[in-house]
Amino acid sequence: MQNNLTYTPPTSVKSFLQSEAFISLIVGPVGSTKTTAGIMKIAYHAKQMAKCRDGVRRSRAIWVRNTREQLRDTSIPDVLRWFPDGPAGNYLKSEYKFTLRFDDVECEILFRGLDDSDDVRRLLSLQASFGILDEFREINPEIFNALQGRLGRYPSKLDNSVGCVTDDGKSNAHIWGMTNPPDMDTFWEQFLSDPPDNAECFFQPSGLSPEADWLDFLPDGYYDNLAQGKSEDWVDVYIHAKFGKSLSGQPVFRSFSRDTHVAKDPLTPLSNSTPLIIGIDAGLTPAAVIGQVIYDGRVLIYDAIVSDGMGALRFVREKIKPLLANKFAGFRSTVIIDPAAFQRAQTDERTVADIYKAEGFPVKAAKTNSIAARIAAVDKYMTRTVDGKAGILLCPEGAAAAIQALAGRYRYKINTKGERDESPEKSHPWSDVADALQYVCLHADGGETFGTLLSQSAPKEIKRVSYVYS
Repeated sequence: MQNNLTYTPPTSVKSFLQSEAFISLIVGPVGSTKTTAGIMKIAYHAKQMAKCRDGVRRSRAIWVRNTREQLRDTSIPDVLRWFPDGPAGNYLKSEYKFTLRFDDVECEILFRGLDDSDDVRRLLSLQASFGILDEFREINPEIFNALQGRLGRYPSKLDNSVGCVTDDGKSNAHIWGMTNPPDMDTFWEQFLSDPPDNAECFFQPSGLSPEADWLDFLPDGYYDNLAQGKSEDWVDVYIHAKFGKSLSGQPVFRSFSRDTHVAKDPLTPLSNSTPLIIGIDAGLTPAAVIGQVIYDGRVLIYDAIVSDGMGALRFVREKIKPLLANKFAGFRSTVIIDPAAFQRAQTDERTVADIYKAEGFPVKAAKTNSIAARIAAVDKYMTRTVDGKAGILLCPEGAAAAIQALAGRYRYKINTKGERDESPEKSHPWSDVADALQYVCLHADGGETFGTLLSQSAPKEIKRVSYVYS
């Protein structure tokens, strides 16, 4: 390879580039250099491959797009722009293959257009080291699954006595992908929102945010110009890097933004001098959200807990108490719960609120159960900033369920006429955890928002009275 090639990755793609996970995926706006990072990741992993018997570090990558035309028009030119034919290796047009060579590295890149599940058989005879999914939101999940089974099989132990591993013996089989955000309720959105243990998913910020660190590579005003004349949904996907609109419904919290409202690193609980707020949805599938109002009035959300098939007592003892003991030892807490939890069932003298009290928690009823007031309380913190910081911030690990709910799983149902229901749909566990979050924000708000809403919906009658001085 030519010796003058220098690449410095923007911070927003660096973790993706250097990820050692078996699966690594990055989602970002159009023009955010994620494809370039995916190209450089080939050289990054190829350089780590253990040497073959002749001293060459050999590897093979399969670059997948869903059609040959897209490969020819976009993917291959992108790769050859960074790894030019001649100085960096040799491109065989008839075979859709480029052989990258630099230092002691030799990596074959096979370009394959794979459109649907019928193309899975085209992968069955391939032995490869790496897989790359270009614009993976368009790739059939069956191809994604089949490709994983072809990786880590080149080089073989016959070539280097150790197989597809690094110099220190670790597996060097990897699959990675780059894309604009997929639509909600698709395989890819669900995978990105809840990845398996062998995967890492990375989300770039909006192209219009201060954290967009790739703007120097684009024309001035690129995203402002791009947004002109586009629909809000289009801008959300291709500029703000949000998941696309679901055909099933409209997200309740349109102001939610991952790069604004989700912390970059796990949140550590602050001083235990401020009590925790534990919002509880006390339905048949209990959910809890644990947060705290910090010194500047912002709300931090540390954990979101969901359940399935357990009653209130079991939920407290098996889910909430162990978490509090391990993560929040020494913290005081207050449970904020649906007012309906104070009503006794015909079959049990104890209420749900009684159960929490018996387990040692101070319990308060939420000041209102008005859905408008609850949603407004969350919106207040989402649209608020304090010294440039978001009014509400969620832990990317502990509060993952709440993040998924806010990102679009908690939504208004759209009827057959295309009209939106007035209330969000009840969908376990997303509506459960959203309700719990609303109780946290409602309590943190101190009644400011819900009081305004109630006074607007039910204005007080003003009566004239007569009086005399005595």
